[in-house]
Amino acid sequence: MEKIFEKKLKITTRDDYDVILSHVKKLITEATENGSLDDPEADNEYIREIGRLSVLGANYEDEYIKFEYIKRRTPVRTAKKLHKSLNIDTKLLEYA
Repeated sequence: MEKIFEKKLKITTRDDYDVILSHVKKLITEATENGSLDDPEADNEYIREIGRLSVLGANYEDEYIKFEYIKRRTPVRTAKKLHKSLNIDTKLLEYA
């Protein structure tokens, strides 16, 4: 089993995120084929590595992907209202 990003505690690029998604899919396939996922109570290297990478990916999603969605989907009129009523920086809410 190949491990990636062993020393990273956080990822900050979409490229790293995409690598993690691809690798997790590969690990799930390998673990399924060799029976490492047969026991739902199992604790093995596949489960730990899939979990570790999933946390890295989830943290990236929470910090970057949801923000990108909000940034792209916030109309100018709504951004102005949010800025006026909640004093939210308009640069964070620009319509892209």
